[in-house]
Formats: sequence, structure tokens, C-alpha cells
Amino acid sequence: MDTLGQLIFSTDNTFYPMLARIVSGIVILPYGLQKLGYFGGAGIFLTLEDFKKRKLPQFIAWLVILSQSLGSVALIIGFCTRLAAAGSIIIFTAAIFVHLPDGWQLNWYNKKKGEGVEYFFLLLALLWIALIYGGGTCSIDILF
Repeated sequence: MDTLGQLIFSTDNTFYPMLARIVSGIVILPYGLQKLGYFGGAGIFLTLEDFKKRKLPQFIAWLVILSQSLGSVALIIGFCTRLAAAGSIIIFTAAIFVHLPDGWQLNWYNKKKGEGVEYFFLLLALLWIALIYGGGTCSIDILF
């Protein structure tokens, strides 16, 4: 296998990376589905419009939609785990900066304008494990 293939698919048959990728994929999947119009989400066109209002390029919006929908499925099944984790790391690192003015804690008592960043740090910890160690056991990556 060439160097790029090794970088994307290499993993070993261990449990903890599998747990990190599956949990992070399950957590991210609803975000992606909302952007596709499920779970009360806005759907693709309104998501694109929201990114436009924020003065973000349309290709960034498409990368977010694809990363959160297809990337989360890739994490769950363990296909191109490192690539999927890297995309999500970029997205949720940006989310930290967006939500940083709302403080650390989530908005448990509906007293703040938005949510805090604690959730994103936990998710990023799982994603970094997936990025560093790959898919682990029960992943498609292990077949390569």
C-alpha cells in the first residue's frame, strides 16, 4: 500500500479507537441529518443560506454538510476513519470559537443566548483518538 493509503487506512485491532470512533460518529450523525432536513433540521438549502448569511463560502457549507452526514457514517463503520475524524476536528474546533462567548457550560437553565463549549471539547477528545489511532477493531479500515 502506498504512503497515502497507509496514512488513511492504517490501524490496529484494538478496542478503544473503535469505541471513540463509534461514539463520536453517533454524536455527530444528528448534526448531519439536520442539515439534510431530518430531526427538525433546516435542510440543505436553508443550511446553505445560513452559511451565506455568516459570509462563509458555499464550498465550506458543503464540506460541513458532507463531513457531518457522510463523515459521521464513515466513523461509525470505520471507513477512512482518519480522514473523517480530521474533517470533524476542523468543524468542531471552529464551533468552539463560535460558542466561546457563551462560556464553558451548556445552557442547562436556558439563561444564556447559546451553548457553552464543554461538549465540543469532549467530542474533540474522541475525534483525536480516532485520528491518531485509526478505526481500531471492527472497522473497514482494518481490511486494508
